[in-house]
Amino acid sequence: MSDQLSMYVGQDGATGRLQLAIRKTDESGAGHGYRIAGPKFTGTGSVLLEHKLNADDADEIRRYLDAVFPPKAAGHE
Repeated sequence: MSDQLSMYVGQDGATGRLQLAIRKTDESGAGHGYRIAGPKFTGTGSVLLEHKLNADDADEIRRYLDAVFPPKAAGHE
């Protein structure tokens, strides 16, 4: 088993508002993520919908991102 990347929609337990996030999980199930939209995580939420990303998903997402935010040239930050 290797690291897994997923996108998910969660519902914050404190406010009931929706959250959109991307999360990387390792073999042990531990992980970290990035909240794209919604309230800050309070630790009381629940996942409503999750999609484990595969290489095809990553390629398509990258195409959309690169169209608007072209990759930076090597050596430039």
